[in-house]
Amino acid sequence: MNRKWSFNLAALMAVLCMIAVLTGCSAGSVQPSPQGTAAPAAAKSDISVKVVPMGSVTPAIYTQMPNLKITFVDFEITNNGNTAARISVESDLQGYSEKAFDTVDIAPHATVTVGQTPLLKPESIPQEIANTNLHYRISDASGAVIQEQTIPVKMYARDTMLWAIQEGEDWTDTSIFIAAFVTPHGPEIDDLMRRAAEYHPDNSIQGYQCGECSDEQWGEYTRAQVKAVYEALQNDYQVKYINSTIAYSNESDAPQRVRLPSESLRTGSSNCIDGTVLYAAALESMDMHPYVVLLPSHAFLCYETKPDDPNSLACLETTLTGSASFEDATERGEEELAEEYSNGNIESGKSKILSIQQLRTNGILPMK
Repeated sequence: MNRKWSFNLAALMAVLCMIAVLTGCSAGSVQPSPQGTAAPAAAKSDISVKVVPMGSVTPAIYTQMPNLKITFVDFEITNNGNTAARISVESDLQGYSEKAFDTVDIAPHATVTVGQTPLLKPESIPQEIANTNLHYRISDASGAVIQEQTIPVKMYARDTMLWAIQEGEDWTDTSIFIAAFVTPHGPEIDDLMRRAAEYHPDNSIQGYQCGECSDEQWGEYTRAQVKAVYEALQNDYQVKYINSTIAYSNESDAPQRVRLPSESLRTGSSNCIDGTVLYAAALESMDMHPYVVLLPSHAFLCYETKPDDPNSLACLETTLTGSASFEDATERGEEELAEEYSNGNIESGKSKILSIQQLRTNGILPMK
């Protein structure tokens, strides 16, 4: 079957633009003024400010925003005077971020929008949902404060995934951000790969190194490496399936907690989406190309057996790790993918196949 697997960049940009529209924030910010260049000082009373922030921080999405040129808060600053004004803008999420700072020159009777996304402090991201404030200060060239305020903001936990954003009756699918949970770098994944090598016939894990192999040889070569990961998780980590459903649909805006791979390895437990991002992280760590397959209430893994060949996919039902052989889990995963094609869910978009490699290219990076 010839399949179209490449993620549509236009679709990604549409999602990002919709997020910007729903939150009122812009794609990018103005350039700061060159340092050392003097600007005439308009009267403080000549400056008006409109502030448009997002109402919550979801780390999996928020940490992608600078790379995707989406801002958390926009300051629309208007100079109503007859002389140019130099304005300083600073903001921070109190207790959770560094301070963002910009200086801009605004011509008479002109409006400039300054967009900011204060950098989160990784060690400060909460383990549970928390409340904080967006603090901002607008000041003129003399340092006089034009406007200063704090605005309440909800801070979601690090492991929170939002599958969609609702505005009125409209929904924006944000499932692409599941790629942020695929975290291939770190000591936990390194240790997993060392253990996996012990289950491989060659006592090594090398990724796509088959060379001038036939398609059949590529399939055998790559599956042997994925099987080694599977058996390491099954035997050394004794990963068990925990039956907790996912809510990937436009029927609920409730956030879902997704375990990062390091937590699944530490606890030895995972549900379908936890296991899928765990396997995807392991495969990506050896430069293989995993796919996250999202059904309305389930998820499983697929991967290219031959590099850059989306038609060479093999699949794996990760929830069987603790209870079945690799061969049985492979058979089940491939049956599930075939079923999603036959019932029309892939074509309709009800189910999705997300290439982690393509999402990396499009700017969705690991959370850590």
